Amino acid sequence: MSFCTVCGTENPPQARFCFACGAAIAEAPPPVAPSEERKVITAIFVDLVGSTARSEQLDPEDVKALVAPYHARVRSELELHGGTFEKFSGDAILALFGTPKAHEDDPERAIRAALAVRQGLDELNAEDEWLDLHIRIGIHTGEALVMLGARPGEGEWSAAGDVLNTAARIQSAAPTDGILVSRTTYLATRDAFSFRPAEPIQAKGKTEPVEVWEVVAVQDEAGPRLRTETPLVGRETELEELVTFCDSVIEERFASFAAIVGMPGVGKSRLLLELVDRLKSRFEVHSGRCLSYGEGITYWPVVEIFKSAAGILQSDDRDTAAKRLAAFFEKLVTDDLDELRTIASALSNLIGIPTTPRGTYATSEISQAELHWGIRRALQLLATDKPTAIVIEDLHWAEPTLLELVSYILGEETEVPLVLIGTARPELKDDAPGFLGREGRRRTVDLQTLGPDQAAAMLADLTGNSAFAETGFAAALIANAGGNPLFLEETVRMLREEGLLDLERWRSDEMRDLPIPTSVQGLISSRLDRLEAKEKQLAHHASVIGAVFWAGAVAHLGASEGAAPEDPRPGLAELERRDFVAHLRASTVADDEEYSFKHILMRDVAYGQVPKGRRAQLHLGFSDWVKGLPSSADEFVEIVAWHLEQACLLSREVARSPIDPPIRQAAETLADAAQRAERRESLREAHRYYTRALDLLGDEHADLRSELRLRRADMAMMLGQLKEATDELLEVAESAAQLSRHDVESEALLLLGDIDQRQGRPTDARSRLLEAERLARLTHDTRLQVRVAFVLATFRGDFEGQHEQAIEALRSAMLAAEEIDERVLLAEGYLRIAAILLRDDLAAAEAELRRCLEVAAELGSHRIEAEATSWLGAVAYYRGRPVEGERLSLQARTWFERTGDSYFQVQNLISGLAIFALEDGRADDAEGWLREALPVALQIGGWVVLKTYWHLVEALVAQDRLDDAREILAFAARSVPEEDPQSRSWLLLSEALVATASGESATATAALAEALRLFEEINFSLDVAEARFALGRSLRAFGDVTGARVE
Repeated sequence: MSFCTVCGTENPPQARFCFACGAAIAEAPPPVAPSEERKVITAIFVDLVGSTARSEQLDPEDVKALVAPYHARVRSELELHGGTFEKFSGDAILALFGTPKAHEDDPERAIRAALAVRQGLDELNAEDEWLDLHIRIGIHTGEALVMLGARPGEGEWSAAGDVLNTAARIQSAAPTDGILVSRTTYLATRDAFSFRPAEPIQAKGKTEPVEVWEVVAVQDEAGPRLRTETPLVGRETELEELVTFCDSVIEERFASFAAIVGMPGVGKSRLLLELVDRLKSRFEVHSGRCLSYGEGITYWPVVEIFKSAAGILQSDDRDTAAKRLAAFFEKLVTDDLDELRTIASALSNLIGIPTTPRGTYATSEISQAELHWGIRRALQLLATDKPTAIVIEDLHWAEPTLLELVSYILGEETEVPLVLIGTARPELKDDAPGFLGREGRRRTVDLQTLGPDQAAAMLADLTGNSAFAETGFAAALIANAGGNPLFLEETVRMLREEGLLDLERWRSDEMRDLPIPTSVQGLISSRLDRLEAKEKQLAHHASVIGAVFWAGAVAHLGASEGAAPEDPRPGLAELERRDFVAHLRASTVADDEEYSFKHILMRDVAYGQVPKGRRAQLHLGFSDWVKGLPSSADEFVEIVAWHLEQACLLSREVARSPIDPPIRQAAETLADAAQRAERRESLREAHRYYTRALDLLGDEHADLRSELRLRRADMAMMLGQLKEATDELLEVAESAAQLSRHDVESEALLLLGDIDQRQGRPTDARSRLLEAERLARLTHDTRLQVRVAFVLATFRGDFEGQHEQAIEALRSAMLAAEEIDERVLLAEGYLRIAAILLRDDLAAAEAELRRCLEVAAELGSHRIEAEATSWLGAVAYYRGRPVEGERLSLQARTWFERTGDSYFQVQNLISGLAIFALEDGRADDAEGWLREALPVALQIGGWVVLKTYWHLVEALVAQDRLDDAREILAFAARSVPEEDPQSRSWLLLSEALVATASGESATATAALAEALRLFEEINFSLDVAEARFALGRSLRAFGDVTGARVE
């Protein structure tokens, strides 16, 4: 059978084209194993002391008699310990440990060889005093590029890298008959030898001193190392604790979180597997895995979880996926169409498949808060039907947003049996303080290394015979494993592969000198080097793909390197037999086989062996394969972006890259990923993606760089980082002007003008907005022109009192938006008109808001719906319907929490909920709403801050907390923008409140009169009414009932 390298489908031998995808099945040359690999090797330099001076005084035949036994003995000892003789250079000898085949204890071997060399020369000197041979030895462990199959005797190099130069520099600094080692060699062997620190070396060509240690002697015992998982040994207590905790979730019906935390290889996955097996009879279990791609791919485990719940394969076409997702929605136990719409919006956007459940309408926008709400509610409904366990592996790789989601899921008091189970490395405790817990709804199980008895029991299980665990060799093996199960398991596997799993040999003395592994990396490297070239190449290709990979993708990468279109599955089966990979039962790509590395460390070691230039080629190849999947356009954009980014970064790390790095393509794909995050209103994630894209571009592609900087500044602005946004926008505007990019310059000035408005700088705002308008007219971008017209019209209405002109300008711009079918802008136009009408024509404002709601329903925009509902609450209040107003404001608050729109949430709190509470005599509730609003208001700046302070002062005065009110007033006084009369007016109202409560009639009256004058000057009718209400209350407090009635 022929195997398609594009989609992974088997085809008959005579097929010229794939029956599944139509790709050509072409002949290719037989696979050629790569001739180069990156390896961690240990280099040892040995040089004869004083040989030059002695040779000058000796006859050539005597020189030969002097150096010949030296050369022979040194080479013999080096090769006897597993070193590869590299070259003679005069009296200096170079040997390498770790190439062509790695051993898990190569650094130890090198030091043992050095000690043997020194001892061997002592023996030669004792046999012939005339020789009087003395040496210096330097040893360094580091990464090198090695040539497989090199023939040094014929002049071919076998290794290249700084590791060789450093070893030579260390050797030249060693004392006579001394052995110096570098820091990396010392760290790898400090439990096997005793050392004493030496003075750092000021080595030629090195920017920093080289730390070195002198070898003193061999220690009697080796210290602890690392390990993996197979039989479950020594975890009974932890398992029962977790099972009991999960069962309590069923009994008490609450959402909970259990974490299994431990160092790599300590057995987290094995314990999790046993736990899930115990829970399956009582829980519906769905799993997801965090990817180790750094940033991005935030919701990947959540996508896996809901695809599992809906039965969606990654290879399903959009129609099939949509049907499966629709069927999933139909099964959810809810009659609330509003919440079903939110869930559908969240999961459809998450998975990338638009789906409209029964009785709802499609949505085109989703915010991060709303996305999280939909995820949480969907899980709650799943758990309502049956107790549900959600497994998230490798949380130490989770983005902060995903950790926030987990906490958000746990944060609601809902009586459903839902348990989240995660695994993580200990660094999560430092990266996310407070995330892990041990009380209440959170439980953390810390896995420790196995004790000697438990390790012996595991060894008996691994070998299948308890007698093995009772041998002296086993005792040394257990001590070297350091209680880490992965290390113990991998050691036994290596011995089995070498045919050394023989009880009699374990009992005999011949096993005493068998090198015992000293690190998981060294051990896995040595196992990889024992593979046939074909299987090793498959492991390398799979490692570039990631922890999970597909046979079709592996074949695609092989073909990209010139291999024949051969089915990789037999080779992958051999890797599975040798316990490098696992063949997964179900594949997320149809007609393909899915695999995973048995442990991420195996993937990491295999990946590290691939030369960087070749890695870059393979990352590029895999991105092409992913883009060929049926639903990859949006769903996999983060993965494609990461692989393209890696191809570029790796190309920069080598002087002669084999590829032309696709820098612009990678940056544009990262920008696509950022825009996907924007659609979820995951602003911080979008900001990070834009930053990564810009880092990749460097100083190249100035046009794209300006666009991305503009978008990043927009994200920073929405995140409240106004200084950062301002600084970047100023630079963007300048660079865009130099590039004659009128569109980018116009939008930069538009955003700068918006910031000026918010922070109360009308002069700067006017100047920038007028220039933005002029530039927008030079473009053919109608959408940009409409946006500028919107902001400029609002500015004129807010700061210049031109209400009628502003409304007329907005309606004109809305006609342009309709012509280009920009419904979102149309809805925004209704909101902006309503905002102006709210000041003096509440009935007209309400009509505009109703029209806005109609457009929001068409769009499925919860964000716009929430804004309009919030303002309708304010209208209802001012039109004498306070109960309706508070109901609408509470509804808007719920939606704002979902959408994450902090700017409008603040206004909803201070101009809606806080006012309702104050009017109803619930000053303490009002204070709560206002203190919730204040931190965000301070980030926004401008009049919002002062209005928040005014109502907070009002709430404190109502509670007779005058000292607290004065303290708040002092803060408010420091927050007034110089050019903002509206902010100044709110401060004056705050001062009047405190003065009235303090009995200071003249001060209160003067402040109120000035506030009233300012509001009338800027023609804010509604605010004028607020000021007159405040004046009337003040007059009544001072006994002027008649004056109060007039106001």
